[in-house]
Amino acid sequence: MWHIKKSLLEDIIQSSKNYLPDEFLCFLGSNTQKQEIIEIIFLPNQSDESSTSINMNAFPSDATIIGSAHSHPNSSILPSNADKKFFKRFKINIIIGLNKFETRIGFYNEKTNKIEVKIID
Repeated sequence: MWHIKKSLLEDIIQSSKNYLPDEFLCFLGSNTQKQEIIEIIFLPNQSDESSTSINMNAFPSDATIIGSAHSHPNSSILPSNADKKFFKRFKINIIIGLNKFETRIGFYNEKTNKIEVKIID
């Protein structure tokens, strides 16, 4: 089972809030031997209230990048059709669903199946 530090997840949530009303996108660096997400990787991207995109031709070739995290400002944590295509590239994908009243988190694999990720201190 993959792990993520609570403080790292909180950083992703706070960054998502900072981007409101637009979507937020980052990538997840890992220690694959420990199955632990250890860093957030920011790459240039474009976002608005309903989508975010990145030029994948400019994506670095780095085997430690195993995932993505992005926000849905409408609070949904269900993957959109565009998310499903994008998720195929990564082992772990996080959706942060935000609105004024709540924050929800969904973890998905490359097949868009929900997965468990242990949150550690």
